[in-house]
Amino acid sequence: MMGSLFSSVSGLKNHTTWMNVIGNNISNVNTIGYKDSRITFKEAISQTMGSASGANSLANLGGINPEQMGLGSVLGSIDTIMTQGAIQTTGNPTDVAIQGQGFFIEKAGDVTTYSRAGNFYFDNAGNLVASNGALVQGWQMPFVRGGTIALGPASITSTPTLPINTSVPYGNIQIPQNLVLGPKATSLNLSPAIKDQGIQLKGNLDSLTPANAGAPLAGAYPALGTAPSAQTSSTVYDSLGNAHTITFLWYQINPMPLGPASWTWAAYDTTGGLPIAAAAPAIPGQVSGTYVGHSTNQVTFNGDGSLATNGGPIAGAPPVPTNDVILIPVALLDGANNPVGETISVNLGTPNGFPLATALGLRDGITGDFGAGQIDPVTNVYIPKQTIYTSFVDGYSEGTLTGLSVDQFGGLNVQFSNNQIVIMAKLALARFSNPQGLTKVGGTQFMQSANSGLPQVGEAGSAGMGTTIGASVEASNVDLSVELTNMIIAQRGFESNARIVTVSSEMLTTLVQLGR
Repeated sequence: MMGSLFSSVSGLKNHTTWMNVIGNNISNVNTIGYKDSRITFKEAISQTMGSASGANSLANLGGINPEQMGLGSVLGSIDTIMTQGAIQTTGNPTDVAIQGQGFFIEKAGDVTTYSRAGNFYFDNAGNLVASNGALVQGWQMPFVRGGTIALGPASITSTPTLPINTSVPYGNIQIPQNLVLGPKATSLNLSPAIKDQGIQLKGNLDSLTPANAGAPLAGAYPALGTAPSAQTSSTVYDSLGNAHTITFLWYQINPMPLGPASWTWAAYDTTGGLPIAAAAPAIPGQVSGTYVGHSTNQVTFNGDGSLATNGGPIAGAPPVPTNDVILIPVALLDGANNPVGETISVNLGTPNGFPLATALGLRDGITGDFGAGQIDPVTNVYIPKQTIYTSFVDGYSEGTLTGLSVDQFGGLNVQFSNNQIVIMAKLALARFSNPQGLTKVGGTQFMQSANSGLPQVGEAGSAGMGTTIGASVEASNVDLSVELTNMIIAQRGFESNARIVTVSSEMLTTLVQLGR
């Protein structure tokens, strides 16, 4: 009877612990990033009443099993269940959820902790912090001022030309609210194969366009008063971030079917109706601006409409000439209206000779196909349809910080007022070979333990790390229906063990009364 008392007392104790675990799970059913706890029991040591014996064929006796009486239960384990919690959209741009493996790395003083709770915000110094003030860790683009890396949270200028190096040790993430993205001049592109630098023109120059009577010869200025056959404009930027409008005038020289269609062009800076320079030719009534350049040679096309020559200097020899990239030295004006000599490249597509001397041009820029024009019923003159346009131009003016978002790879995409988006930082994630071995330290945070293994640090979406979801958080993974069911089971177990104590007490009372 004393054994039954001690066994039931251990049962009462263990079921009380189970109720504590259940209560903690239910209390954290709405805690961001919380991970459910599960309790297991195991049998305590048993008292052997009789030993086992094997079969004895000589004595014609069979084997006897051991006779053992259990002495109650003990706590087996309290496990942390690291299953994925539901992703809840919050709309807050600094909230981040992890879909898959990994933990956010946070640092408070010299203490490093790990968490799945991504309800972050920026403090008054621009640091990305967790709700408890711990600094969120990651990698950051160096701030640049005047071409030099600048330290500190001052109002500084940053350029997106420096990549984020995730191979170096991680650190605090700091994005000042007064961050400024400095201006970027339109690029000088030296290769026809590169399409995302300088000005990229696309579209079609109608090969049926009638010859332009006043069209300039290759390498010559357009004649005064000559109306262009086609026209397009591009907005470019100087090194100070000032916007300039470059207008291209296109002139058809040789139309089809007399021969391969060929064109020349002239470019003008038409920003804000700038006055025409005294020595620069102009087209009165068509363009008011400063002359900045013209084609060196003819722009021609192959039989399939692909670009043959782009009007730049011919570097190769017939029959397969190769063209250099078109360069326009533009005398742009700076903030003090002083001329600033800057060279801008114009890419019309890939001409013949790239990348091999025998290669034909590609249809990746301007083409020379038959157009969709119409014949004038009165004059019986073909009216061409030109579709040339600016498909890409880089460079931008100065911009101030206007917003932020987090992408699936943990990148903090900062939006600026000049419509530029720059990945200024990346969140660092850590994963462990045994995440259940981490030690809970409160605040939905964990610390490394002897059984968790060492942290493996990387960026989201790489090396087995999960991906990140911006403007969202991971909800608790507690299943309320399971917890309520377990609560009923724990209650019944507790009541049953309490009943054993009551019955054992009554049996002891009866035994004591036998001696009276």
